[in-house]
Amino acid sequence: MKRTLLFILGFIIITFISCEYKYIDPIEVDLPTEPVSFLENVEPIFQEKCITCHSSTSPILTTGNAYNSLLNGGYVNTSDPESSVLYKKVLGGHPGGNSLSSEELGIILKWITDGAKND
Repeated sequence: MKRTLLFILGFIIITFISCEYKYIDPIEVDLPTEPVSFLENVEPIFQEKCITCHSSTSPILTTGNAYNSLLNGGYVNTSDPESSVLYKKVLGGHPGGNSLSSEELGIILKWITDGAKND
């Protein structure tokens, strides 16, 4: 019994020691003070930073289809903008190095916060 307890305790300790935690520094995002337009501010970010690589794998980014796909696909949560799938995805960065700037992140978050209107 004592040997089993020591084994379990040792297993738990080794498990915690071997776990690798990845800490991600929080990103400071300044929300713009002026209104944000989907067509003038948000969609151009997708066109510049995302569509080149993701157009074939992510049809939501296709010009003319992006707004409806984002809202109807459940990617945007206006009642809790920071929990929006869209915001979490763009906040997570991109392994290819084409991550969004804090200004671009702020534009997307402000657009969601203001109700994600199609204007």
